[in-house]
Amino acid sequence: MAERPRKTNIFSANDQNVQTAKAMNRFYEEIDELYRGVIKRSKLSCSAFDILYALYEQDGRRLLDLGKASFLSKQTLASSVKRLEEEGLVCTRSQSRRYVEVFLTDKGHACIEESILPVIRAEIRAIDILGPEDQKLIRDLAGRYTAALRKEFENL
Repeated sequence: MAERPRKTNIFSANDQNVQTAKAMNRFYEEIDELYRGVIKRSKLSCSAFDILYALYEQDGRRLLDLGKASFLSKQTLASSVKRLEEEGLVCTRSQSRRYVEVFLTDKGHACIEESILPVIRAEIRAIDILGPEDQKLIRDLAGRYTAALRKEFENL
């Protein structure tokens, strides 16, 4: 009887790159869990939270730009913006079928005050424990890692 090839578990290896990849994956999952928890308490959906956060950064975004800023698919973005519009949190203005802008309403601004700004303030306080040099290092490393990962994923 021929032996079956053994599957290898790359994460069982003990080299530095694998350990760093595991740590990055744990970091991502833990951060994701933290945000899901705070978003759940805000009574917003994750997509609504992401859209409102992006509109807080820049109100009056084109739908295309809002999708890039919120990292949402076109379909999720369209349905979420429609739902936010029905709830009176945003309004849209169309110059053409392809050029739609999304703006916060007064109710949307109030929702941001209640649900988004406390999160942003908490993010800033958490970052404040790091000195300026560590903050710059994190920004640099995150940018380099994201660019390298994007390149590797494009090659798959």
